[in-house]
Amino acid sequence: MRIAVFVENRNGVGLASEIMRAPGAEAHSFHLVTADRDGNVAGWIEEEAAARFDGLAVRNLFLVDEALSADEFLEELGYRITTFAEQEHIDRLVFFNDQSQRGRRVAGALGRTVPLILVQDGHLDFHFKKTDAGLHDQNWYYGSSRPAAVCVWGPATANHLTFRTADADPPVHITGALGHSDDPALLRAARSTTHRHAKDPGERLRTVVLDQPLSNQNKLSRHDHRTQLTALCEALAEFGEVEIKPHPSTLDGHLDWLRGLPGVTVLDEKALLDAEALDGYDLAVTFFSTTYLQTLRAGTPLILFSPPPLNIVFPTINHPLLRNVGTVGELVDVVADLQRSGKFAANVHGEPVEHFITFHDDVPERVLRIVEKASVPAEPPAPRWTSAEDAHVGLSRAERALHAVQRRVVRPRSLAVLGLGFSYVTGVAIPVLTYTQALLAQSPVDIRYFDLGAYSRAEDVMAELAGTEVVLVNSLAPFWRSPLANELVRALQDAGKSVVLYAHETEYVMNFEGGEHTLRHQEMLSLLPRLKVLCVSTSQADMFRQLGVSDPVVVYNAVPRDTHRARARRTPGERPRIVMVGSMQDRKGLDLFSRVAELAYTQGLPWRFAWIGHKTWRIGPSTLLSDRVEWMGALSRDRVREELAASDVFFLSSVDDPMPLSVVEAVQQRLRAVTYHRVGSREVLEGVPGYRSFAEYTPEAALDALRGVLDEEVSETDYQDVEDLFDIPAFTARMTTALGLPGPGEGGRPVGADGVEGDEGTEGEEAPGAFSAVLSRHGKYLAEDFTRHFEKGRHDDALRVGTEILRRRQPVDILLGMAEIRAGRGQTGEACRLLSAAAIAGGERARVWSEVARVAGLLGPRGRSIRQLARKEAVRIQVGNRSARLLKSE
Repeated sequence: MRIAVFVENRNGVGLASEIMRAPGAEAHSFHLVTADRDGNVAGWIEEEAAARFDGLAVRNLFLVDEALSADEFLEELGYRITTFAEQEHIDRLVFFNDQSQRGRRVAGALGRTVPLILVQDGHLDFHFKKTDAGLHDQNWYYGSSRPAAVCVWGPATANHLTFRTADADPPVHITGALGHSDDPALLRAARSTTHRHAKDPGERLRTVVLDQPLSNQNKLSRHDHRTQLTALCEALAEFGEVEIKPHPSTLDGHLDWLRGLPGVTVLDEKALLDAEALDGYDLAVTFFSTTYLQTLRAGTPLILFSPPPLNIVFPTINHPLLRNVGTVGELVDVVADLQRSGKFAANVHGEPVEHFITFHDDVPERVLRIVEKASVPAEPPAPRWTSAEDAHVGLSRAERALHAVQRRVVRPRSLAVLGLGFSYVTGVAIPVLTYTQALLAQSPVDIRYFDLGAYSRAEDVMAELAGTEVVLVNSLAPFWRSPLANELVRALQDAGKSVVLYAHETEYVMNFEGGEHTLRHQEMLSLLPRLKVLCVSTSQADMFRQLGVSDPVVVYNAVPRDTHRARARRTPGERPRIVMVGSMQDRKGLDLFSRVAELAYTQGLPWRFAWIGHKTWRIGPSTLLSDRVEWMGALSRDRVREELAASDVFFLSSVDDPMPLSVVEAVQQRLRAVTYHRVGSREVLEGVPGYRSFAEYTPEAALDALRGVLDEEVSETDYQDVEDLFDIPAFTARMTTALGLPGPGEGGRPVGADGVEGDEGTEGEEAPGAFSAVLSRHGKYLAEDFTRHFEKGRHDDALRVGTEILRRRQPVDILLGMAEIRAGRGQTGEACRLLSAAAIAGGERARVWSEVARVAGLLGPRGRSIRQLARKEAVRIQVGNRSARLLKSE
């Protein structure tokens, strides 16, 4: 098969090389083709090709400096790419952008004769602050040229392409990202919950600004772009050294302007800032860019800056190295925190990285298979006006009646997930993260995550959830550990929201947390009968029935498809290895596991015991931690998979566990398993060869179960049946049905009369909220932030920080400063309320009343009486203080 790859930049050459190295690629002949009349782009592409390929030439369809205008060049491109495809007998053409000027011409010229495969080459999942009936940003139309297939990075892009319009039906395939999805370093960084600290607190920072050609791409006017960059660099210079890395496509005029900025160093625009180079910086700042993948690899914090004039917004990703801000003032707060404390104030909620990039270890092979199978799409039928009834002509009466009912049922289109942290470190978050990523790839549902730990008032969460139809509370933990959860859920129910609880706890945890948080526990118990409860096992459902829940639904759970899932050996070795995965705490059976290891040793059994998991404070003084156990500590998911494959038995020593994910992972790797009788795994594994449970929670009973399971073969058929129960498609179908959300094949988003998606407008309205809560996590610094913004005239930012301070306490200087801002804006009522609060807040009374009098003078006629009263009070207190001092001296 003769495969052409149309490239427009260096990165395209790198992607082409990935595909050409895929298993099976040697059976095809590949042709690199580009179109450039200026010579610069073609020169860069030829350099990159020479470095990556051995003798593979790049075919430029044009001569350098060929006498053609811009319009003539594009018109000629269509003709020349068609001629090239015919002369070279091209069977397939791969390209990376169908919305660039060249990409649109290629798609238009070849779309009806050659199968075109579009492969995602960069982050596309941007949001917009405002949309209207006019043209959207170029990224919005990506994939709309009707290619034979589109290979995308992750579920978020697939969701956009599939449900962009009501009649959108592109052949979208989630393959992962070439050069990224199969990088174990990026996978570790994406799932990490920690980050390196900056220099010692107080030291100056080294910051790099990754500029984008915003004015060249018509995303900002040249004036706005330069104004924002100037303000950005001035603000950053206060905290240390600032360097600017221009985009390689930056025009000479903008480069000259950049070099004229005071106090900054401008790097070579052609230099490559990879992870190794970025590692030398304390902070990176950009507008929106795929560079976030490199900063994650480097462990460098990244601020994504979307200033008010910029319509395009990078999505909020929940990661300890990423932060979205919307103003220079918000950016300054984050940078100031980094310098003062050495800690980066990252996004406190948002979508996980894996909403945007799916991790596979065989991405090039997946892409090549799609290239091989692609065919020219059939011509769509001519459009005609039809009624809803015409569409169902030929159906039976029963089918028509069903369709009539379905048309009246409006499925929810938005889901909010509430919890206390969403990461791949704890088992509580993994099932819901796995589910939402699968749902996003196949359903027109808008999904948002909210960490209740980021909020101080239930009203703020209610405001964020105003447009959400279904709210899923992930686990019971928020009801015990958050002061907001009980009040919030009650308010959501009163507002008519559908509130669903996905529970992961059993009786042991309920009793423990109920003793620790008695009042909140009682409030939660009163709420439970009003909630729809999703359970991970039938025994857990029985427990909730006893608590008054009328109809709990058993949905079980799921785990992500990790890139490393090697099978365990079928026959144990001479020294069988017995492993446990879980945090080190009494509930997980630390004492039992240790005593089984000691008992095996005393009986002369050549067994090895290992425990994988971090140590917690929940370890009693009498708990045995045996030296016969290898305590391995916390490991990455890939390492855990490797350790499971290198073991013979998974011994879950937990005294109770509703449906442990670690057992599901052991099943996936065909590892023998032993659990206590009361653990939820027994419900689905009882009677399966390769699994044993013990009814008495004693070392002797557990040792007997281990002996028995080591003597039998794992049943491939039964293990596969259990694996299918927890597989992602099956779990997604159960969850989607239980939540009442639209599943696959249930249509796209509604389209308004102007042809613009109904959901796009609401997204634009919510966009400013994406930058709310740029709250310093260090309360002691907030007053300093307020003063900085106030003195520099950034009054909106001063009010934002001041409001956050007032939620925690009421310092009189902040009240007076906010009153002065409100008074200067003519907001008399608000200013008066703030002055009243200042008058009763305390402090040095004479000075406070003097300041109240000064600010009241800005309020015009309404402030006269306040000013007179405040001056009298200030004089009275000053006289009283002077008299007291005189009396004391006598």
